[in-house]
Amino acid sequence: MTKLRYQLNGTALYSLAQIVRRHGRFQVNGIENLQRAQASGRPLILSAWHGMTMMLVGLLADQFDTSKIVLLMPDDWRGESLKVFAKKMGARPFPMNLEATATMATARRLTELVREVKAGNHCYITPDGPDGPAYNIKPGVAFIAQKANGLILPLGAYARHGYRLNRWDRYVLPFPFSRVSIQVGAPLEVPKKVELTAVTDRLT
Repeated sequence: MTKLRYQLNGTALYSLAQIVRRHGRFQVNGIENLQRAQASGRPLILSAWHGMTMMLVGLLADQFDTSKIVLLMPDDWRGESLKVFAKKMGARPFPMNLEATATMATARRLTELVREVKAGNHCYITPDGPDGPAYNIKPGVAFIAQKANGLILPLGAYARHGYRLNRWDRYVLPFPFSRVSIQVGAPLEVPKKVELTAVTDRLT
């Protein structure tokens, strides 16, 4: 893809997110969990399944200073379009090699991400992304929270009426004026000496 194509794709994604945000009928359950997490003063690891992202953009924009949200994204052709989307949203793109085979470069990049979160930035992450399997959580979300002394804030969203992409995550694009139900879970702490699998098991 050319740079222009990335720009167009990212702009289209942002425009679509704004349509969903402005014309959806949102019901947020568990807002007290969000408020409690924010009141803690600690950085938040905002965690949601990959296919729910479009339904959550409005919540992020309405409840957070998006300039303090780091969006984790793949460091490949998909990430090029997502960089444009993130910047238009006012968030900070953080491209990273998310393949299962870790390298020294990936480890260094992960250290940089932990440093960003430690500095007080929130991180939005899809723990089953970028390629699935759907609802199969990877340990990165718990690792980042543990190393950065952050809280994991589980987010979920559902729309009965919408278009579901025919791919691994069944990515949901709600129809205009449809009802979107958002659930904010209780913030989850990750103690320094806990096994990460014990945390990820609680998130599934």
